[in-house]
Amino acid sequence: MRAEQETPTQPPKLIAMAGLPGSGKSTIAEAFAHRLQIPIVSVDPIEAAMWRSGLSRKETGIAAYRVAKTIAAENLKYGLSAIADAVNPVEDARQMWRETADATGAKLVFLEVICSDKATHKSRIESRTRGIDGMPEVTWQRVEQRSAEYEAWTVSPLRIDTSNINIDEAVETAMNLVRRS
Repeated sequence: MRAEQETPTQPPKLIAMAGLPGSGKSTIAEAFAHRLQIPIVSVDPIEAAMWRSGLSRKETGIAAYRVAKTIAAENLKYGLSAIADAVNPVEDARQMWRETADATGAKLVFLEVICSDKATHKSRIESRTRGIDGMPEVTWQRVEQRSAEYEAWTVSPLRIDTSNINIDEAVETAMNLVRRS
């Protein structure tokens, strides 16, 4: 007897996180992955693995995004939702996620996480330890550089400001935003 295939009632979602280091995006992405039991594809650990494998830092920036895109697409094509965790500071990176969603029939949700209080944001950067093997901790100077490189959005993302809420409130707010999208 042949098992009948079920057709999903909703397309999978590609939740593309965006925001500067220290904004809370990876923390929220990890909580999403845990609560929703969906895969998370994070660019930083991919890039660090490339460095540990001997690739030069000049070669890995866009390559890490492409690897993340491929892994996310593999999950999406099987009907699984996925979370892409990256700064996504430029339109080219954001367009890559649009193309991935289009190619797989997924619903794309951009969730930009910001920390509008500069002192809070700086304190987070200076006190955190991510512990990604082979990747140095991000400095406040690097955050300021990334901020200067950050391009305006062509399509407004969902946005959450984590400066005045705790992580549980931030995750719950973000979950509600994504659910409603």
